[in-house]
Amino acid sequence: MSPLTEFKAVKAFFIFEKDQGTTLFTRSYERSSTAPDAHLVVAFLTAMFSFAKTSSLSDLKVVDMTDIRFSFIEKNGLIFAVLVSPLVSPLDIQFKLSTIASLFFSDYGNQLSSIDIVDTEMFSDFNDSVDEIFGGETRQMLKSSKNAALFYLKKLVSKEETGARGAMILSFTGDILLEYKMDQPRMAAAIRILNVGTYMTNLRYLVVASESTNLVAYKISEGLLLAVDGHPSFGLEDLVVNVSETVKQIKEIIPH
Repeated sequence: MSPLTEFKAVKAFFIFEKDQGTTLFTRSYERSSTAPDAHLVVAFLTAMFSFAKTSSLSDLKVVDMTDIRFSFIEKNGLIFAVLVSPLVSPLDIQFKLSTIASLFFSDYGNQLSSIDIVDTEMFSDFNDSVDEIFGGETRQMLKSSKNAALFYLKKLVSKEETGARGAMILSFTGDILLEYKMDQPRMAAAIRILNVGTYMTNLRYLVVASESTNLVAYKISEGLLLAVDGHPSFGLEDLVVNVSETVKQIKEIIPH
């Protein structure tokens, strides 16, 4: 995937150490002549974190300036920061930063904990993952894979004894890749639930029960998620078992 120079909303992305300010990873989506200087940006953000700490603003996540927005999260002593247009939704960008952070530690956590001096070249192959998330693209499903996955979604939903009323496969950026009998209100509700900090970063599956639905979200891979709308009168344990069986079948036909 080529750099996202056409996506004017995202200017640049950085990963750096919170305490030392050491830059581990940078990705710019601006022309080289207008690209932000990584050292200046990191120095600014490091100073801002120091100010926030002394001013009891430890939950600071977004800083808006005239024509740019700094959005960032902290995880395990690292800062994941992005420069974007002020028009970008803060919730959307925070969700994507959380996803990137989880993927980064999944891919490089062992290396980071086992060495004293980090060679930033080891992160060069992380470009594609960052581009996928900020570009709104995902690990694509081949047409044949989609057809096979749809077969399993139909099989799950069509049998009354499974308790499933609708199902969909989502990407880790929140894009709906495939759905079967998921009406718009339930799709919107499921996405809202999964975007409010409960996304499947460290969980195998998530169950949310209400008077109107039993939502089961089950991780297919680091990039894909199966969300199922279950009938509230059906047993939750049985529903989870049926969804897990469908996930096993889908894993066999979707590259991940």
